[in-house]
Amino acid sequence: MERMDESIIGMMNELAEEDAQPVTRRYGPKGKLRQDMAEKPFITVGEGTIPVEEKRLLDDRVRIRLPRTFTLMSPQVAAIKYPSERRPQVIYTNQTASINVAFTYTDSKLADSADQLQAFMDVMKQVLRKTQPLARWQEEGIREIAGKNVGFFEFITPALDADIYNLISFVSLQGRALLCTFNCTEQELADWKLAAWGMMDSLVIESDDAAKGEEGK
Repeated sequence: MERMDESIIGMMNELAEEDAQPVTRRYGPKGKLRQDMAEKPFITVGEGTIPVEEKRLLDDRVRIRLPRTFTLMSPQVAAIKYPSERRPQVIYTNQTASINVAFTYTDSKLADSADQLQAFMDVMKQVLRKTQPLARWQEEGIREIAGKNVGFFEFITPALDADIYNLISFVSLQGRALLCTFNCTEQELADWKLAAWGMMDSLVIESDDAAKGEEGK
């Protein structure tokens, strides 16, 4: 495998419902739950509900459903939270910037096959174990979402004022690695974990042919 894109390493080092009822489905080998965001217009977070909507990113090549209250992080705030110049290209955040969904489209080559994805994740895990030696690992694996192989890591990293929950998805986008990262403080995890998995489950990567079709309209 080729040398990993420095933007990935830099980012890793800085990771520090009409009836208003949540719809949950099981995922993964451990049978965990997540909220189904594919069709429902709301998600349940704590004791409240939040409307969701589809976001289109990276020239409409990526679609994902996120809380409508999330907005693009300003460059000023992004520079503080992600000091490296290799910060994610797109970051959505809540009003307090304590919950973030970030997208990093790298130069690292990644084919859309389970074997290639596993090899990529093995290298990523080695980097994370070196740069985040105190991380508490929870689960990892490869799933199929909307016809694409999507790898994921789930872990908690220590920070100065609060430990941070991270859910990172890895997927091939036009032959290069796309990283989708959800993070929040561990204190917020009980309210947001099911929603975090629901967001990642709503990820859709447009094929090259579909993207060209949209450009031709």
